[in-house]
Amino acid sequence: MADLFTIIAVISMVITSFIGVLVSVYIFLKFARKPGEFSDFHKFCLIKTIPDIFVCGAFLFWVAPVTALSLTYAKVPYLPNVFIGQIASGGAYILGASIQMCMAANRFFVIYFPFRQHKSKRSYVTYFAIAVCLGLAITYTLLGLRKLCAYVYDPEIFSWRVEESTCADQMTTLIFWSIIVLAVTSNSFNVLTAIKFLCTQSSGMRQADAARRRKKRLWLFVQCVIQDCLHLTDLINSIFIFELSDKVWFRYIFLCYSFLAIHAADGIVMLYFNPEVQPKWFRQITNGRHSSRTGVVVVSSHHSMNAAK
Repeated sequence: MADLFTIIAVISMVITSFIGVLVSVYIFLKFARKPGEFSDFHKFCLIKTIPDIFVCGAFLFWVAPVTALSLTYAKVPYLPNVFIGQIASGGAYILGASIQMCMAANRFFVIYFPFRQHKSKRSYVTYFAIAVCLGLAITYTLLGLRKLCAYVYDPEIFSWRVEESTCADQMTTLIFWSIIVLAVTSNSFNVLTAIKFLCTQSSGMRQADAARRRKKRLWLFVQCVIQDCLHLTDLINSIFIFELSDKVWFRYIFLCYSFLAIHAADGIVMLYFNPEVQPKWFRQITNGRHSSRTGVVVVSSHHSMNAAK
């Protein structure tokens, strides 16, 4: 019979992963069916939902059931464990981090060089960047599918781990430094973009259209920063925090659940910052909160919050 910790772990994974899958699939469909002009930033948002769906789906349909059955690692079907582990902990992890870097780079170039390049040319660059990110994700997934080279889920320790081999150690090192480089690059873009915003705040009065455009760009920049902070938090948890204790419950929180939670929260952040894909009831809640704080009626931002060109 499962102990109390196992029950709590399973319930937390099921609830979080279900919400993550539901929100990310909803956002993907809304962006994919979005009528009219489709900004480069929203193209990245569309692709960003894919790793969130894969990770949350892996927990919902694999990790949680395996944990609930209280299986030992030896009894977990090996090939599905390897395949799902590489997609979730390898390819999807790299795809999420690389797309996040592209989103930060997009905000940087839009703010610093708003009129330097025609929009159609920027779209070609965006498609190329997405193709490179997808190519990296597929490559990292295939590399991990080699014999004894993958990430696998071990229900005995309630966490993902690498297999015991030289190949697995090399893959761990490759993924680790890839994530570090992507995180440093992404946050560097964010810092430079923030500096630009701060430097232009003290400028003189601007036209109404320019002010609205700046507000939209700032709104999308804040979304990008929050999503970067989520990935940075998981990175810190998986490198430093989990080492503070060898207790199973502690490592579950800061290794396994942290990995799931940041991908579920990632979709919620995109839903909150993109009113054009929000369901009506969600817009009513957020607008009601703004109204109660400001004492004025907040008009729906369906038209005003379109992506900055």
